[in-house]
Formats: sequence, structure tokens, C-alpha cells
Amino acid sequence: MPPVKRNAVVELTITDLAYGGKGLARLDDYLLFAPDCPVPGRRILAQVIKARSAWAEVKTKSILERSPQEIPAPCPYFAHCGGCRHQNLPYALQLEYFQRQVRDLYHHLGGFAKVDIEPIIPAVQLWHYRNKMEFAFSNRRWCTPVDSPDQRPDFALGLRVPGNFYKALDLADCLIAPPATQSILDTVRNFATTRALVPYDAKKHTGFLRHLVIRHSVRSDQYLINIVTNADEPEKLRDLMEPLLAAVPHIVAVVNAVTDNVSGLASGRKINALYGETHIYERLGELTFKISPASFFQTNTLMAERLYQIVGEYAAEGSRRVIWDLYCGTGSIALYLARQAQEVIGFEISPAAVADARENVDLNKINNVRFITGDLNTLFTDDPRLLAQLPAPELIILDPPRDGLHPQLLPVLAKVAAERLIYVSCNPATQVRDLKTLVASGYIIRRVQPVDLFPQTPHIEVITLLTR
Repeated sequence: MPPVKRNAVVELTITDLAYGGKGLARLDDYLLFAPDCPVPGRRILAQVIKARSAWAEVKTKSILERSPQEIPAPCPYFAHCGGCRHQNLPYALQLEYFQRQVRDLYHHLGGFAKVDIEPIIPAVQLWHYRNKMEFAFSNRRWCTPVDSPDQRPDFALGLRVPGNFYKALDLADCLIAPPATQSILDTVRNFATTRALVPYDAKKHTGFLRHLVIRHSVRSDQYLINIVTNADEPEKLRDLMEPLLAAVPHIVAVVNAVTDNVSGLASGRKINALYGETHIYERLGELTFKISPASFFQTNTLMAERLYQIVGEYAAEGSRRVIWDLYCGTGSIALYLARQAQEVIGFEISPAAVADARENVDLNKINNVRFITGDLNTLFTDDPRLLAQLPAPELIILDPPRDGLHPQLLPVLAKVAAERLIYVSCNPATQVRDLKTLVASGYIIRRVQPVDLFPQTPHIEVITLLTR
């Protein structure tokens, strides 16, 4: 029987930060997770909302004592947004906890007790580091103490609150978004309310304005603005161009994506060009990438460059005549490694991403990279001849989504038996799960390098090198 029951109220001291940004407390050997209190050293009064045999989840009712490690959060929306959950911890302390989390995942969850975890590489920029930010329009504003009295309850332009898809925080700024975000939000909000443009109702799927997407080229300081609407009426937005360009002269592209999809995705079936181009360009090292409204691109440019440098260093440690890049997206890693191989083959499920990748190949005048469109979950099992038709790789890059590698792909990797694998993961928990299978098939973990791409948040990137 667990020592606590559901709905019980208990006094706890948060002693650690669990992977995923949850506060961790203990009653003897029993674990209690506090998702809303990721601050080691705090004493809280908490209510048990879920109780299992080995662990429980609690919700904070009140803070009994602040942590001596705690610092004031600079964002006025910190208590409501849920995004930058660690900004009330000193950055050096954030890195300490990340290092420990990756070590614990490898040593305890993975059973790789002898694997050394290299010191985490800190972020270059702690604020305004994102090159892309998606904001939502809503006809239901989530009220906060920092709201001004003149803010309308039926209009919000900002971020969805945790656990509520229908409401949004009406934000003046976001401290991790591109630098000109405050001016863009103010201008678009003023225009929309003055012109009585109706924000989207996520329950009824009505209204005109759905999303505002800001994309920023760090190297050139150029902006692409995408206003996603529920109807194809770009004429309603034409007069926005003058105040928008006056507020942010670095805007080189403004588009209107149109969608009637009921999902919350900030993409569209049609793109209307409102001003300038329909894309911007960004550089990573010596490479140039064209970024369109729907393009996938690493959201932290400076740290993505550092991540690719590490991948390049790992790739250079052995022979690399042929490289496979699985889950290649728009081909950024494939292009980055092109000079190190005779041929690089990228695999990607999204036809739009492959189209962008091929365009970036032409843009950079690279002639030894090609792409195969297909679902890696079933690609090789649906067409067993494909393995025999493709040149065998000496090196395979794995950069899967957060869920990790599909179970059907793992036996394929064992069969291909490339001499080296580089596994890039945004979720070290699923990475460690996959590594157990790869090690059982004959691989050895050689190097593990955590990198902080998203400071102030619970997310951590890990690059792992394996050899046969």
C-alpha cells in the first residue's frame, strides 16, 4: 500500500528536479512528483492527485517556505505560462540538474553505469534565443494579475495556458522569443482590435485570426511574419503592412497562411504573399538555408550550430564514405556532413521537408546529397529490396522525434550494422530506451554529450556516439 492516498494533504520538501521539469520529494523510499513546483529546497503543502504503489503526483496548495536556491523570475507571466519553468533557478544550477538527469537516465534507467557523461555545453544566449515563435489568437483571455484593466476578455494574442486549449494569455512580450517580438505583438494586436478582426474560437471553430508566427534570421536580423487565418480574406490584412514595417524595419516577408483545419497547427493550405518575399535565409557555419513559413529549422540558431559541430566531430572519427541521415527533416545535418563523405542519403517522411531539403542542396551547390521520402517506421519492411539497392553506410545519423525510434526500425539498424551511429535526441529518456536495444545488438556507447538548446525550460538535447 502507498503511504499516501488520493486527495490526502501532505507537507513536503522538494529535494530534486526530476527529468521533464517536475519537482521531486520523498517519503522514505516513496517518490512524490510535483509538476507545478520544480524548485528544489521549497517546502510546500500539497494535495495528492494520483497515488501508485511506488510513486504519487501532487499539486501544490501553498508554499510554506521558499527555496534558498530560488531567484526572482524576470517574466511577469512566469506563474501562468508554463513554458520557461526554470527561470527562477540560477542558470548554473539549471545546468547542474540537467547533468544529473542525463547521468541518472543513462546509469539507472539504461543500466549503463560505466558510461561517462561529458559536461553539458551551456547555451550561448539565455534570453531571446528562439528564431521562431508561434502565438495564438483567442476569443477567451486567460486573466492574470499583470493584465491592465483595459484588456478585453474576448481578445487575446499570446500563448495557450497549460491544460487549457481554448484560452490564451494576452502577452506584451516573451523573453525567449525573437528580439522584436514586443513591437510585433503590439502592432498586430492594435491593428486587429481597431479593425474589429475576430479572434479564433477553438470550441466553435469560428473567427478569423488564428495564429501569429514570427521567424527571425539571427545572422541577417531579418524577420518573416506569418498571420494564419481561418478564411481566405487577405484584403483584411493589407493595411497592417505600413504600421508593421514602421515598427520593425527588418521585416522582409509577411505572408498569410489560410487553414480551415480544426487542429491547432499553425500551418495553412494556401499562402498569400502580403509583403516582400515569402521566405528568409539563415546561415549555419558556411551553409545557407532558405526558411519558408512551413519549414522545419532548429529553433536556436547559435546552439544548433554548436550541436552540428559536435556531430561533425563525431563523424570525423572514422571512415565515412557513405552516411545515412535518418529523420533528416530539411537536410541540415546531411548538408553539414556532405564534405565529409562521398555520399549522404537523407530519409524523411514529410514531402514538404524533402522539397525544402532539395532546394537547400541546390542553394549551397552540393552534389553528393540525395533524399528518400518515406515513413521510416515501415519503409524497409514494406520494401525489403531497398536495403540491397542502397549503398551500405559506414555512419548513420539518428535524429528522431521525441517518441524515439520505432520498434520496427531497430532490427533494420542491427541488420545494416553500420560501424558507427550518432544518435541526436531531444528526449534522453526514449533515447536511453533505444540504446538498450542497440547495445544488445552489438554496439558500444563511446561518447555522450548533453547540450542546452533551450535554457530556462526542462528540455535537453543529447548527442551519443556508438560504435560496433
